Amino acid sequence: MGLVVSAIAFLFAVAVLGAAAKRLPQASTVVYGGTAAACALIALWAALRLAGGGPDAALVLPVGLPWIQAHLRADALSAVFLIVVNLGGITASLFGWGYERAHHDSHSGPQGGSQDGPVLPLYPLFLAGMNMVLIAADAFTFLLSWEFMSLASWLLVLSTHREPETPKAARLYIIMASFGTACLLLAFGVLATAHGDYSFAAIRDHAPAAGAAALVVVLILLGAGSKAGLVPLHVWLPLAHPAAPSHVSALMSGVMTKVAVYAMIRVLFDLLGEPDWWWGGVTMGFGALTAVMGVLYALMQDDVKRLLAYSTVENIGAIVIALGLALVFKAAHTPVIAALALAAAPAPCGQPFPCSRACCSSRRAPC
Repeated sequence: MGLVVSAIAFLFAVAVLGAAAKRLPQASTVVYGGTAAACALIALWAALRLAGGGPDAALVLPVGLPWIQAHLRADALSAVFLIVVNLGGITASLFGWGYERAHHDSHSGPQGGSQDGPVLPLYPLFLAGMNMVLIAADAFTFLLSWEFMSLASWLLVLSTHREPETPKAARLYIIMASFGTACLLLAFGVLATAHGDYSFAAIRDHAPAAGAAALVVVLILLGAGSKAGLVPLHVWLPLAHPAAPSHVSALMSGVMTKVAVYAMIRVLFDLLGEPDWWWGGVTMGFGALTAVMGVLYALMQDDVKRLLAYSTVENIGAIVIALGLALVFKAAHTPVIAALALAAAPAPCGQPFPCSRACCSSRRAPC
């Protein structure tokens, strides 16, 4: 765990260097190269943890107040998503480094030349926030990391503020992000009401009553679903995806939405205890609506980035359908079939590879 925390701290250091030297030609090499190295280190650590098995890695860090501590923990679920996030981070970093170098002397677009400066310090912070969410083991650390991830991605969308559609996209995105965080805050508040302890270990030991659990299910689907892109909470995604720089939009739609899926799995399958069958029914309903609407909207697009955004919505719907099936089978005490349903959640097609202006026209082929 110490290695993962050190790599995340290195991402913060890379962000500081990027802010200090963003006008220099070597700034993009430092930021994207350092970010790719940190992501590779975390992904390798997670892969070795999965291959080797053993107990969960845990760490407790003081955050300045004696009654508040940051509980960090990486189990098998965290390790899987650490690999997903950081492989996407490596790919996007390599693309961003090459793209910025190719356009360093161009001043014709929001991503060209010195106008790429705002992206450099924020890009590693975005990846640091996503990694922090995955290793958080208490509600305080989880929500702080979640909000950090949201604010960093919002500022990255605003890095193209000279484009006429960007202010609207950024405004809608921050509204939906704030709504999602509020729902998650209420969900964790309900989970910790009976005992007043916000650590995940304490929440597991004190399962909420049926009524409180039902409220948490709804709040998690709203809170994490707004970040994942569940219909009708997906409205930010088709706007923010085209507005952000290409490698950032790849991370937002191909990786950040999977961090939201992780939040659903962590709460619904881990913290809430034994599920009721209707949790899966509601989850499948949201997923089916999302998948169908994503397909229909994608068929009507003539802009590649918006098409990929709706393709992400469709894939999130398919993933959530699989999560709902797994909940139903888990409630029926058939863990093997539940595991098969959970494994059926598909990987996002064409993601997290960044999309350039010379992207392919096929919706199912990666850029």
